[in-house]
Amino acid sequence: MTSTASALHVHEGDTGLDLLRQWQDRGSSLGGFFSLIGARVEAYADGEVVVRCEIDEGHANFIGLVHGGLTAALIDMAGGAMMSRLTPGQIVLTTDLAVRYLNGASQDCTALEAKGVVTYQDARKAVVDVVVTTDDGLDVARGVVGLAIRPHPV
Repeated sequence: MTSTASALHVHEGDTGLDLLRQWQDRGSSLGGFFSLIGARVEAYADGEVVVRCEIDEGHANFIGLVHGGLTAALIDMAGGAMMSRLTPGQIVLTTDLAVRYLNGASQDCTALEAKGVVTYQDARKAVVDVVVTTDDGLDVARGVVGLAIRPHPV
C-alpha cells in the first residue's frame, strides 16, 4: 500500500483556521497517514474539530473489531482542534496522548468520529479532550491530547 506524503501548503500569514480549511478541502486525499486510514476533517469551529473515518475491513483487528490503534490515531488527529486557535507562523506538536477504551466498535460499523475540544491553552501548550463514537452513537473511547505550540520551522 503506497501513499504520497502528506503536506498542507503553509503560506506566510496562514492561520490555523486556514490550515484546517485546507485539510477539510483535501479530505482523505491529503496523503500520508491520513489517506492510508481514510481520515478527514468533517467539521471545525473555534477550539473544536470533528475527524471522521469511514470503516472498512482494513481497519479490523483479528477478532472483528475496529483496531484500537485506529481509535488512538483518531484521538491524536482530533488534537487538531487546537489548530483553530493558531496564529500565523505557529504549529502544534503532540507531546502526550492518553486513551481510555470504553467499548469495542464492530468492523461492521460505518464510521468513527472523533470530536476534540480545547480545554486548556496558554502561550506554549494546550490540552484537547476527545470522544470517539460510532455512527450510531456508541462511545468507543475518550482521550486527552497534550500539545506544544511552536513556531513553524520555515
